[in-house]
Amino acid sequence: MNRLPLVLARLAGSLLLAGMCSAALAIPVMEMRAEDLVPMASEFRRELTLTPNQLSLWQRVDSRSKAILRERQARRERLQAALNSGVAMPTVELRDLNKLIDAENTAVAQEDQQLRAMWLEVNDALDDKQRQQVATMIGEQLMRVAPDGSRAAPRGAERGGKGDTGDKRGAGSRRGGMGGGINIGGAGPG
Repeated sequence: MNRLPLVLARLAGSLLLAGMCSAALAIPVMEMRAEDLVPMASEFRRELTLTPNQLSLWQRVDSRSKAILRERQARRERLQAALNSGVAMPTVELRDLNKLIDAENTAVAQEDQQLRAMWLEVNDALDDKQRQQVATMIGEQLMRVAPDGSRAAPRGAERGGKGDTGDKRGAGSRRGGMGGGINIGGAGPG
């Protein structure tokens, strides 16, 4: 029987309880982003002591995840350029630009679902101890808050790893800002 639903249910219950006890400290699950978590996977993989078969699966999923995120970044750069061009036109129709943003949000949601499915396949290949290590790592990420209340650096960045993705999105991007971080007008990303 697949233990993943049980592990996730326990994790969710624990997090809910922890969230009720320290709501001011918890990072909402919806703020966890693939762009933050995938770069941490290579470093975290070493902590799991994977078997050769697990390692092979992990590497395939990690490689595919990074390819999806590279394409997402390229697509967002193209979208940013299109939005910048659109708002510069004197007869701009914001509803048309909004359709581009909606399409990007739909693509991201589908990619995120695909990424979760791929990584759950990896999780299924882990033993109980390794699954617990993964659950602990995810729990740590959900509880990361800097002293000023903003999200702390990803785990890899703390250790001097490559976990810092150099996120340069607009301030409203994590909390429901227009288009999930798409800048409309101005100097563009950067």
